[in-house]
Parts: sequence; structure tokens; C-alpha cells
Amino acid sequence: MQSPDIKDAMILKDYNIHLVFTNGEKKVFDLRPYLKYQIFRPLNDETELQSFKIIDGTLEWSCGADLSTDTFYLQSKPFQSDAVI
Repeated sequence: MQSPDIKDAMILKDYNIHLVFTNGEKKVFDLRPYLKYQIFRPLNDETELQSFKIIDGTLEWSCGADLSTDTFYLQSKPFQSDAVI
């Protein structure tokens, strides 16, 4: 199974990322567990965290950090529309 690409994303509180996939699913990905790794440490800065772009269906940050679309899709939880953004 190939995971659907990300078509839209928005940074939420506490390093959560709201993701919209090409199949219409909306999910929330928790980036916090990844911040301990060297490549993701620059994302502790709000400006860097907001600097992502969607490239080839996944998120990439200007510092070079990225994850596969599979990671974003499989490790995220369904978005609850009543969740606080």
C-alpha cells in the first residue's frame, strides 16, 4: 500500500501538524518525538517550524528535515473537528 500524498498542512499547538491527504483524509501528526534527533532540532524555533513546504507529497523544512509520506500518514491520528487549533 502506498500512502496518499499530503496536499495541505498547518502547524497547530504543541508541535502537532494538521494534514490533509489527497484521499481527503484529515489527520494530526505529533512531531514532538522527532525533536530529539539532530536534524529536527532546528524545528524548536517557531520560524523554522513554520518554514515547511510540500514537496513531492511530503513536508520538507528549510533546515533539511523531512519525513516520508508513509511516516506522516501511518503515524498520525484522525483529526477531530472539535479539536482546539
